[in-house]
Amino acid sequence: MLVIGDSLTRESRVLTAKALKASGWTPTFRCWGSKRLDWGLSQVARAKQLKQLPEFVVIALGTNDASWEPLATTERRARQLLDRIGPRRQVVWVDLDVDYSSYSRSRALWINGMIRRLAAERDNLTIVPWRTIARAQHAPRFDGIHYLDRGYRLRAKTVTAAVNKVGERIPAAPATEPTGLDIEVTPAPGGAEQS
Repeated sequence: MLVIGDSLTRESRVLTAKALKASGWTPTFRCWGSKRLDWGLSQVARAKQLKQLPEFVVIALGTNDASWEPLATTERRARQLLDRIGPRRQVVWVDLDVDYSSYSRSRALWINGMIRRLAAERDNLTIVPWRTIARAQHAPRFDGIHYLDRGYRLRAKTVTAAVNKVGERIPAAPATEPTGLDIEVTPAPGGAEQS
């Protein structure tokens, strides 16, 4: 399983990896602060080039696209990302819970709607309703994007439960798991980051 995300994934990666491993998965994480969908595209391209793109891919990107990218660009990149992953792999996409301004909220809601439209078109795409769960469980955060420890624990549990549910529906396929380190994280360069 490949998990591609931004700082929200980076900050919850140890908890998520532990929960996924306890459920029998072998996750590889590619997560870095402030990353957008174009970076996700390059991660998938590289994994395919190395013949290391597994049957399950978790996407947890979009927060920084909501902040910086035109909506048309965001949708085009989301479609390209799914096309690059292909229809035979299962994709689990974590939706957005952003709340630092009315602008950020409206953009995140648009992206959530867009990925739901894509899921309606593609049998292999499952959405994790993170925004709904985070708000229902009052996931504590320290800003309009990032969470405190209890919020990241909830995120790890939520992502794992979604992956397990998809895994139960899908017949076992030959493993094409990446080899090497279970968790791969490239540290962000110095300076502030959005997500």
